[in-house]
Amino acid sequence: MLKRLKKLVRGPREPQLVKLTAEDRRYLTTLHDETTPLPPGAEQDLSPETPRLQKLRDEYASLDLPVLSSSRWSRERVEAFLDLRYFRGETLIVWHYRELPRITKLKYFVFATYVRERDPHGYLGRLGEDGAFGCWTFGYPTLGRMSRDLLESVNEITFLDRALGLAERERFSVLDIGAGYGRLAHRMIAAHGQRVTDYCCVDAIPESTFVSEYYLRHRGVTPPARVVSLGSVEQELQPGSFDLAVNVHSFPEMPYAAIEWWLELVARLEVPNLLIVPNEPTELLSLEPDGERRDFMPLVERLGYRLAQREPVIDDPAVQELVELRDHFHLFSRGG
Repeated sequence: MLKRLKKLVRGPREPQLVKLTAEDRRYLTTLHDETTPLPPGAEQDLSPETPRLQKLRDEYASLDLPVLSSSRWSRERVEAFLDLRYFRGETLIVWHYRELPRITKLKYFVFATYVRERDPHGYLGRLGEDGAFGCWTFGYPTLGRMSRDLLESVNEITFLDRALGLAERERFSVLDIGAGYGRLAHRMIAAHGQRVTDYCCVDAIPESTFVSEYYLRHRGVTPPARVVSLGSVEQELQPGSFDLAVNVHSFPEMPYAAIEWWLELVARLEVPNLLIVPNEPTELLSLEPDGERRDFMPLVERLGYRLAQREPVIDDPAVQELVELRDHFHLFSRGG
């Protein structure tokens, strides 16, 4: 963080090309935005010593599953880089642009304008953003308050609307693997309301399970949202229960063995549609503990899933370059 700041502030013998304001310094050196106060009781409810989190940690530690093997999400990194109170700030769960806030604000404006033009149901205006739990936001007179959470969620929902016709369905259910803090669950239910009959969040990180339980309760979307702990997955998830499984940016942070365990679960559950958003533009690569990357596309195909649709998360080349977002949606289908 300080290295990034030093690049912007020249030494005494060099001209200072950018004059930093107090707000610039705050943004560049702070991992979360505290300008929106925490909800009443959150300081205690989100303590690392809370009994619920301790119970989840003990449960996960008692399991012997390949999905618990880690690469990016090591115990040391989770404890060092995840303030539970500000889980929507910059953490292992969420990254933000670490540039001058004016630059970031311009990028968010470009991204927001792009999303609004492709948002026929007006989700961007309807879903809103309050900046809770440390979320970095930027406000615009013609757009309102924007965040990475809101922009990416609306972009993902509108893609699924186009590809699977979710907005026209009477009902559908979703399994979210590596659900983080429940970002997409909250937004999907806010967008589609009673069409969502079940939105199930699962994760191999106890802290993620913990904060998603809290966050979805806080947002008032449980039910239909629910969070199933890793030890209860086999008992609570039934074949034929889900129309769609999603994995956004989490498979590429796992070893191959963990991805295989999750994908075999999806296949056993007979989920007909699978959305994967990797970190690379078009490659599906694992992250091994030694840094090796393994192609897991053959694994997806071996389990009976075929690529039905792939398109850029941002399909305008100019916007893609300015926002520096070259990911692709990978939608797979299974069965007849």
